Amino acid sequence: MRTIIIAALATALTASCAPHPTDIVEAADAPKIWPDYVGVTIPAGIAPLNFEVDSADAVYVVVRGERGGEICADGEVADFDIDEWRALTAQNAGADLYVNVCARRDGQWTRYADFVVHVSSDPLDDYGLTYRKIAPGYETFSHIGIYQRDIHTFDESPIVTSTLVPGQCMCCHTANRANPARLTQHYRGKHPATLVAMDGKRKWLTTKTDSTLCNCMYPYWHPSGDYCAYSLNKVNQVFKTGCEKFIEVIDRASDCCVMDVRTNELILSPHLQTPDMETYPVFSADGKTIFFCTAKPIRNATDIEQIRYNLCAIGFDAQKGEIGDHVDTILRAAPEGHSVSLPRPSYDGRFLMYCQTDYGYFPIDHKESDLWILDLRTGDKRPATAANSDDTESFHNWSSDSRWIVFSSRRHDSVTSLAYIAHVDTAGNVGKAFLLPQQSPREFYSHSLFSFNTPDFTTVKVDLDPRATHDELFSDERIQVTIKK
Repeated sequence: MRTIIIAALATALTASCAPHPTDIVEAADAPKIWPDYVGVTIPAGIAPLNFEVDSADAVYVVVRGERGGEICADGEVADFDIDEWRALTAQNAGADLYVNVCARRDGQWTRYADFVVHVSSDPLDDYGLTYRKIAPGYETFSHIGIYQRDIHTFDESPIVTSTLVPGQCMCCHTANRANPARLTQHYRGKHPATLVAMDGKRKWLTTKTDSTLCNCMYPYWHPSGDYCAYSLNKVNQVFKTGCEKFIEVIDRASDCCVMDVRTNELILSPHLQTPDMETYPVFSADGKTIFFCTAKPIRNATDIEQIRYNLCAIGFDAQKGEIGDHVDTILRAAPEGHSVSLPRPSYDGRFLMYCQTDYGYFPIDHKESDLWILDLRTGDKRPATAANSDDTESFHNWSSDSRWIVFSSRRHDSVTSLAYIAHVDTAGNVGKAFLLPQQSPREFYSHSLFSFNTPDFTTVKVDLDPRATHDELFSDERIQVTIKK
């Protein structure tokens, strides 16, 4: 029966294509398209990779599957039927799609050499992405929001925006291993709070105590969902003139802690509260280790280029709710003249991805920031070359099955950070990244003027009651966290 269905589908897809244009000039090269989807690896069922051809006023595109099926698109841009596209990619999971482009300029049609899009046999069954949309400047956060996007369609919806909670900056939205049943988020402004949402129940916390530097930030969930690691950062923004890096985010001081979200208690450790700076704590896949970044402090802001973070690890006992007593250095980046930030372990426990910069811990404003991958079994490290660009890569996260990553990149215009997705195979090889598809990509990205900040996968659609969120946040009723004795 399945063979008959696939054969019927292939016939239907092939029959949907109209005849090619006539009087065509042949070109030996592949076309220049935007977004650049040439040679990328995609999951079956993802939204269509719509694109335009450089300087063309009309296109005719035919996509053929290695295992059968054919679809086409014509018009000013390549805009594929979403159902036909998803059916074609499903039919060719583990195989290639061959994309043939004819483009018209000044009345003349040119047919280019085929380019290939590989459809991975690794599915991407997560619902979609969450991300914060924010202007790339630092003057105001009057227009800001956390959004979610179904990656199998083009549907985007707000989770919480500044129109719902005016005057508040929302950040650090983090789900547990892409599952929003456990969700934490921080709000700054006149009504500051840390939201912890568990299985549909919300509580609003004040996380600053007499024993800690400041409120909690940069969260990361323990796989059990009973704990959340946080960083405690006293942050400065340093503005520069006369150089490419016009802004630098640095810590005056920083520590790490763990919160027991069942009891609202912070678990502290002298090894994570030292005169050095500790930041970006994350749990290993088995929950037995906390990875974090650490650096020596500086005396003056003029010395910011001397701040270099190494990657360290310390044990964690979830049964006792205790942090270990021994710190291991996993990556010594500082002696090599580099700095490590944003460690993110894969959920299968095999790899850890991080950003490498020349210095500092906030890579979003570092043009040299690249993604690197560490094999946790062998200790080998290497750059994610195929996914990196000549501009900033930052804020990466894994899909729930650890076969895909999403990250922010400024490769489009060096100003706005856009969301890119890449495949990671079982050996840790990272494929060429592709821009999050949009129905009309040029129109969407040129009109939005927003950066896609801290993107993450979500297994299901986030359900956060907007009215209750507003009322509870603005009520200023908070639970004061305490220190675990």
